[in-house]
Amino acid sequence: LIEWGGNPMELLISDEAVTLPVTMTDGKWHHVCVTWKGSGQNLAPWHAIKAGGVFILGQEQDTMGGRFDVTQSFTGQLSDLQFWSRVLTTNEIHKQATCASHLTGDVVSWAEESVELHGGLAELPFDPCH
Repeated sequence: LIEWGGNPMELLISDEAVTLPVTMTDGKWHHVCVTWKGSGQNLAPWHAIKAGGVFILGQEQDTMGGRFDVTQSFTGQLSDLQFWSRVLTTNEIHKQATCASHLTGDVVSWAEESVELHGGLAELPFDPCH
């Protein structure tokens, strides 16, 4: 992830949000790893993410499938997005961040998913480890 822009970085699940304590405005690439489980407390407790939903990346969504606000959109570059159905170990996260290994997500894998680009986005080749 490079240059998130002026908006705070947030994780939103089922209309609930948490602001991540991250600032990335130095023009360099950053590795970001976030874990969440739908049990317990804090963000969307006891909420399961169900199959067949819509995953929106880089834009806060006011209603299902629409009402996007350009002032709430991601500005910057993003690469190698991965989602797993489990929490990675500290060692796995470190190896991923330092390019000692390349794990692919079992839920979403950047290289395998077809992505619909909207709003003037461009897909460019990039290897985050080189």
